[in-house]
Amino acid sequence: MKLLFCCLVLGIFALNPLESKAQPQERPMSVHSLENMDGFRPVAGNWRIAGNASADRHTTHQITASDGDGVLVNIPSEGARENLFFDWEHGDIELELEFMMPKGSNAGIYLQGRYEIQMFDSWGVSRPTFADAGGIYQRWDPDRASGQRGYQGHPPQMNVSRAPGLWQQFQIRFQAPRFDGDGRKVSNAKMVRVVHNGVVIHENVELTGPTTSAAFQDEQAMGPLMIQGDHGPVAVRNIRYKRYQPNLISISDTKFQQVAGLFDSVPDFPAFRDAVADPIEGIDWRVSVEDHQMAMRFSGNMHIPYTGEYRFQLELDWITGDPHFQNEDIGGGKLVIGSNLALEHAGKNRTGAGEIELEAGVHPYSLTIYKNRGGRNSRPRMALYAEGTETPLHALNAPGSLPEPRMVPSIYVQPTAEPALIRGFINHGGKKKTHTIAVGHPSGVHYTMDLRQGGLLHAWKGDFIETTDMWHSRGQAQLAVPLGGVLTFSGEPTVAHLATTDAAWPDSMDTSYTFKGYELDADGHPSFMYIMANVAVSDHLSPEEGGRHLRRKLTLHGDSAHEGYWVRVASGSDIAQLDEGGYSVDGNSYYVTLDEAHEAQAVIRSAGEGQELLVPFSMSDGEAAVRYTLVW
Repeated sequence: MKLLFCCLVLGIFALNPLESKAQPQERPMSVHSLENMDGFRPVAGNWRIAGNASADRHTTHQITASDGDGVLVNIPSEGARENLFFDWEHGDIELELEFMMPKGSNAGIYLQGRYEIQMFDSWGVSRPTFADAGGIYQRWDPDRASGQRGYQGHPPQMNVSRAPGLWQQFQIRFQAPRFDGDGRKVSNAKMVRVVHNGVVIHENVELTGPTTSAAFQDEQAMGPLMIQGDHGPVAVRNIRYKRYQPNLISISDTKFQQVAGLFDSVPDFPAFRDAVADPIEGIDWRVSVEDHQMAMRFSGNMHIPYTGEYRFQLELDWITGDPHFQNEDIGGGKLVIGSNLALEHAGKNRTGAGEIELEAGVHPYSLTIYKNRGGRNSRPRMALYAEGTETPLHALNAPGSLPEPRMVPSIYVQPTAEPALIRGFINHGGKKKTHTIAVGHPSGVHYTMDLRQGGLLHAWKGDFIETTDMWHSRGQAQLAVPLGGVLTFSGEPTVAHLATTDAAWPDSMDTSYTFKGYELDADGHPSFMYIMANVAVSDHLSPEEGGRHLRRKLTLHGDSAHEGYWVRVASGSDIAQLDEGGYSVDGNSYYVTLDEAHEAQAVIRSAGEGQELLVPFSMSDGEAAVRYTLVW
C-alpha cells in the first residue's frame, strides 16, 4: 500500500493577491425577454421560442425543442437559415448567456453584429483554435495573398467546452471602438474579458475590424447584437446584459479636512469648522496625517454624465469583520451628494452601499469617514465605487490610491506524467471543507473529494489547481482553488445504508464511518477506503477516453447479511433518462451513464425540491460493485 504520495509540477506564472479583497457589488443586469420573438428584428422560420431544448450527444446537428417559453432555438433548413438580430443596439456592453450545441454544430454571437465569439461543438479538443468554442473568429481579406486571407483570429486560452447537449455559459465584457468628432476611429474595439464556463479565456484582446461573416463591414460606436443562424442548430437562454456609454463619473475641486478624536457616529460639519481645508487631487486617503482616532472629509464637485439611478459603494479597508471587535465602534462613513444622502456606512462590515437618483450635471459632494482604532491595517485605507444604469462600475479614488492587497507570486500545480494529489482546504457551497483532497490528471480531468464522508465535491477540466493561499506564509483562508470549468456536486455521502427504499438520503456520515486512507494503482489513480458499520468501501475514480469521461467504481466488502446499501449516483433539480442511454442531470448540466447491469436496478426518486438517482449494491460472495461514468 502506498499512502500520501503525489507527483506534481509547480509553476509560478503571475502575481496573486495574498490578502482577500472584497469585490464591489454590482447592479443587477437587464434580462432580454424570451417569452416571444418580439425582442428581435424580422425573424426567419429557423428561429423560435421554446420551453426547453435537448440534443442527443451522439447525433450530428440534431436539436429538439419543446413547447413553452424561455429558450431561443435555431433549427436551420434549406429554406430558412437566417441570422438573428436583437431589436436594440449597444456600444460598451456586459453580456451573459447560456447556450447548447448539438454534436458537430457551429454558430456564433456577434457583438455589434461585427465581432464574433465562436459557438462550436469543441468537446474534447486538446488544442483549440480561433474556430473552436470561445475563439474570437479571424478576419478575412480576399485581396491578401493566398494562405494569408484569414488573419488575426484568437484561440481561447483553454478549451473548457462541455459535451453536446449540455448547457454552457459565456460572460463577455466588450468595449466598442471609439471615434473623434469627425468620425475617425481613435481606438479599436476590445474584448475586455471573455469567460467560458467560469474560466477566463480572453483578456484585453484588441479587434482591428469586423471578423469573417460579419453583418457589417464598417465600424460604428453602436450596433445590434447578432446570433449566427446559417451554419448549425443552437439553443440560447438566460440572456442578460448591461449597456454602457463611455463617460464615467469624475471628481473635481476636492478639498480635504481632518480632525482628531473619538467618534460614535459620522461627525457633522461643526467638527470640521476649524479644520484646514486643503486642496488635493481627488479622494485619496494617503493625505491623512492620523492613523486612527480621527475623522476626515473630502468635499468638492461630482460630475454626473447621465441622468438616472446610481449605486455608490464605500469600502473601509480596516474593517475586517473580526469577531473580536464586533461590539466595538471602529469606524464608519457617509456620502452626501447635493443635499441628499447617497450612502451611509454603519461600520459593522467592510462595505456600505446606497442608491440615489441623480440628474446629469455637476453636484457638490462630501464624503465623511471616521476611524477609532488601528486594526489590522493601521492606515485609513478606503475606496469609493460608483455604477449607473449607463455607467460601468468604476472607482472614484484618485489614481494610485485604491487599497491593494499584498501581491505574491502565484503557485500553481499542474500534473505531468502522473496524477497529482493535494491535501488541503476547499471552498464548497460557500463553506470551507477541511478534510479534502484534490486529484489532478495529465489528461486535464480533475476532481475533489470530501474524505470526511466519501462525497464528491467538484469535477472539472482544464488546468488543475492554484495553491498560493495554502502554501505562501499560510494565508488566512488556506484554500486551494480549482482552475477549470467546475461542476459542483452535493458533497454528501455517496454510499449509505437505507432502512427502507423510501428512507431519506443522509446529509452526513454517522459515527460508524472511519476513513482508512487511500492507495494508488499502477497508473497513480487513488482508491479511497473507509469503513461503515463493519462494511469496507473502496472508491476509485479515473479519466477515460482521453479525458472526456470520469469513471467511478465503488466496491463494497461484507457478508450477505449486509443488505440495504445504496449508491447515490446523482442528485439535482431534475434527472431525465435519455433515449440514447444514460441520464441528464440538473437541467442538462452533465450526463451520467450506468453499466448495463445497473440500468434495470436504478431508481429515480424525489428528494426535497429535486431528484436523485440511486443504485443498490447486490452482494455476491461477500462483494458488490457499482460503476458509473460522469460525462460533461
